[in-house]
Amino acid sequence: MDTVAQGWTNVRPEEDGQRFTERSAERRQLFLKLQSLHPQPVFPSITWAFLQIADIEVIREVVQSHRIRQLFADRDYGPVTERNALDTILLWSQKQPRKDPTAASATSTHSQSKTVSNQPPSKSRLLNANILAGSKRTRSGHIIGGPEYSVGRHDGVRSNCKKRDGYLCAVSRMAEIDAAHIYPWCGLGGQNEERVVRFWDTLKMFWNAELVESWRSKLFVDANNPNRGTETVENMISLSALLHRYHSAARFALRPIQLSDDKTKLELEFHWLVVEGRKRQDEVNIMDEPLSSANRLSAGRGYGPLDRIDPNDDTIRIPLVSGTRFTMSTDDPVQRPLPDTGLLTLQWHLQRVLAMSGAAEWMEEDFGNDDDDDQDGQGVTSCDNVENWLQNVEPPENHRPSQISRESDSEDSVDGSFE
Repeated sequence: MDTVAQGWTNVRPEEDGQRFTERSAERRQLFLKLQSLHPQPVFPSITWAFLQIADIEVIREVVQSHRIRQLFADRDYGPVTERNALDTILLWSQKQPRKDPTAASATSTHSQSKTVSNQPPSKSRLLNANILAGSKRTRSGHIIGGPEYSVGRHDGVRSNCKKRDGYLCAVSRMAEIDAAHIYPWCGLGGQNEERVVRFWDTLKMFWNAELVESWRSKLFVDANNPNRGTETVENMISLSALLHRYHSAARFALRPIQLSDDKTKLELEFHWLVVEGRKRQDEVNIMDEPLSSANRLSAGRGYGPLDRIDPNDDTIRIPLVSGTRFTMSTDDPVQRPLPDTGLLTLQWHLQRVLAMSGAAEWMEEDFGNDDDDDQDGQGVTSCDNVENWLQNVEPPENHRPSQISRESDSEDSVDGSFE
């Protein structure tokens, strides 16, 4: 049984026995039943990845009703499901939606299980929330931004995040931090609310609707604008620049464990993720198992290893191994609340989907023919490529702020995000 300290509440997304993305006995039995009903139970890699971590109750209901092939692989329903799942990951990654979702795809091939990609990583999801709020350039040089892209912003959100975390990375306890979003800023609405609505509706295909709504309700709180989110400290976490980029590349995920009843302490668990070498057109057998994160000291190919500084003695370094637990704290749970455990759970799930599907390294052409000049309202504010982004913004601060700059911490500071 999972251990919970006295005066704490269990916030684990699943039992500890499944924390390394290792398949539970019940999920395996349900997949075996599916295989008995359909000798070739193969799915697009994105759909397959979602099914590996989807709510077991959803899997049970669909398999027992014999509807899983109709919903996920039927000629009419399957492509729609795959497109919606793909766009969910695109939004999480801050990429444009596919411009022509009905375009014919290349011939599908069955991927080899447990294959690790040797291709260089695609453009990072790195983009600063503040940059997205103002004007910026597309790759073709056009300026986009302004009021139609804005969502509710609260002064001091980033400064309160950094202050809460002691101006140190929550994971490594290193200095030179970014105040990072957990749920991407571009997914808060802007001018493309329809796509954001579809994001949350798609999640309800894989998780209980009430659970998904509890995640969403932490961000979308304005009754007059129900599909436009608001920035909150609960959607922020401090990361070093390096770990920020690792997270953007889906090389690790954070799993919530337990929250103190007074909401001043939160225990998290660190997991390295290995991006599997699957292509956009690949299909995967439902019985293929994702790579386990157990005992990993790095994500491979230069992503890690890394250490965490002991909070009681900064001369001691603790290796960050998958399963390493650490505690965040706040001295003011009202003004500087800890990261929301529901949003962390969402992050835990979608980071693993990015890694196990291989989508974290798919290039832009793998997602479809997108065009930054296409302002048809079907996508959120897009991520420009890193080169153009860097040409249009000032570089991040390269020194640890003084106490004066800490307190002021202007909203104009460039400090990055999870995106």
